[in-house]
Amino acid sequence: MAQTSAFCLAQQSIHHARSLSETLPNARRVAVAAANAWGREAKLAASAERRRATRTVETEDEAIAAEFRAEEEAEAALNAASTPAN
Repeated sequence: MAQTSAFCLAQQSIHHARSLSETLPNARRVAVAAANAWGREAKLAASAERRRATRTVETEDEAIAAEFRAEEEAEAALNAASTPAN
């Protein structure tokens, strides 16, 4: 399951703080590596969130355009039906 960018940034912050508080060099390196990995994951998650938001806007725009087309077609059909045939 994909994580949100906010969650990833929170994890990055936790591991960064842990890296500063660790006394063992190996534990500090592991915490720094984890913080860096969460930072990269946050960037990926933010990109995915932007793509999803863009797709949502496009879908909403398409729905609005379809509604306008349907209204125009209904109006044209009504006008054609009410116009007397010669």
